[in-house]
Amino acid sequence: MTLLHNQIFLLLLIIVIGELLGKVRLWGVSLGPSAIIFVALAFGHFGVTLPSGIQVIGLAMFIYAVGLQAGPGFVSSFRSHGLAMALTVIAMAATGTLVTFACCKLFGFDAGTGAGLLSGAMTSTPSLAAAVEIVGHDRAPAAYGVTYGFGVIGVALFIKFLPRLLRINLEAEEKKLGDELSSVNPPITFRHVEVTNPNLFGKRVDAIFLKQIAAVTITRLLRCGADEPVLVGADTVLQEGDRLRVVGRDADLDKLELFIGRPVTGEIAFDRILTKKSIVVSKRRFVGTTIGYFNFRETFNVQIARITRSGIDLVPDANTRLYLGDVLHFVGDERALRNIARMLGNDVRATYDISLLPILVGLLFGFLLGGLTLPLPLVGPLNLGTTGGTLLAGLLLGALYQTGPLIWDVPLAGNRLIRDLGLALFMAAVGTSAGTTFIPTLQERGMALLFSGVLVTLLPVAVGAALGLWLLRVRFLRLLGVLVGGMTSASGLAAAGTLSASTYAPAAYATVYPVALIGKILAVKALLLLLPPP
Repeated sequence: MTLLHNQIFLLLLIIVIGELLGKVRLWGVSLGPSAIIFVALAFGHFGVTLPSGIQVIGLAMFIYAVGLQAGPGFVSSFRSHGLAMALTVIAMAATGTLVTFACCKLFGFDAGTGAGLLSGAMTSTPSLAAAVEIVGHDRAPAAYGVTYGFGVIGVALFIKFLPRLLRINLEAEEKKLGDELSSVNPPITFRHVEVTNPNLFGKRVDAIFLKQIAAVTITRLLRCGADEPVLVGADTVLQEGDRLRVVGRDADLDKLELFIGRPVTGEIAFDRILTKKSIVVSKRRFVGTTIGYFNFRETFNVQIARITRSGIDLVPDANTRLYLGDVLHFVGDERALRNIARMLGNDVRATYDISLLPILVGLLFGFLLGGLTLPLPLVGPLNLGTTGGTLLAGLLLGALYQTGPLIWDVPLAGNRLIRDLGLALFMAAVGTSAGTTFIPTLQERGMALLFSGVLVTLLPVAVGAALGLWLLRVRFLRLLGVLVGGMTSASGLAAAGTLSASTYAPAAYATVYPVALIGKILAVKALLLLLPPP
């Protein structure tokens, strides 16, 4: 059949079969996109090969998308309790590297097999990509295929049994974490305050230096004896008996009360003149522009109460820069708000539009960085290669967000498409190339690899659990997310979700995920320095 000799047809066939196989769930666990490599190994065993260029472009797309997604959160992962969680993940990656090195010495594994063992047992496809670029696709993908299965299942089983093993009361843990989060990151609320401080009578709002006292915003003012509220701007003059609606967090509102006056009950209600409206920033030309640039209060006679960005409420400031998808919560005249909505776009669908040019420029930048050679002490010259170059480009541009008219950030759905497509292309190409050695590897080193894979999967998770729980004092529900994030294990995250319906584990998973991705890529590179290829 002619189609069976068409490489593009075979590529698509491998990916489609792999995607279908990856959706099959047994005991609540599925292989996901990694099933593609097993299908590719089978095709490769029977002599199917794919062009090497598919592997290179797939690798570049996948790693760039990973870096782009990780960039904004990479530095913030090390702040507050994120530092303890990041240290736990780094310790897990180091443990996996040392255990793999010991297994290689014990069983005589070569560098490629060791890199595939580490990548498969710790379920890290980016690590496999880094390994293939350094040692080729002869041994690493085969070892990855042998050890990946238990890596997926083992983490999920460990997470399931850990609470029973440690006798953890999950309901009590949920309450402790809830109390902690409420004190650390309290929600934005509002309070009504009457102006009783005589030092403020007759003063303009911009003359009392409100932002130096607390991060709050005065949105409405009801004059003594008036029936209708008015908006508050920089030029609003305060008078005795004015009632103000102030937006902020409770601790900041307490400070403001000491400065302005006493709290009062009752509502400063909207009437037929004032209304409130949430407007989405969807026009790209306004991305990066400060709120002060628009001068909303003087130009439109409206006020911004707060900004919602990625589900988090922010107190607005004149120097706050707008991001695509920001939701601005306005108070003001209905007609003025309609004009602002037209100006900013207010079209949620437009925030999902993907521009091809920044993606291509970012990939090109990654290839340029990949050609650089860095002189490192003790190690010697280090070439970043496609993996290092595109990862560094993604991290830099993801953190930068925007350069002039180019917005580097890609909406989550678009990033996932680039990542998954790149991953599929890479695994299909590298799997078919490794297919000829998979069966010999399994026959020659099967039991040793399987045993080593169990150790490299379970020992890092056990070390992470002990270190995070007893030394770094990470809360248990958060620690579950750290452990599965450190292993970049979707099946482990699903298992954690069956233990608690709270968002603590997923939030921790998202926090440490960038550190885990990058840490395990560096772990493979470190292992290959310890086990130089022949």
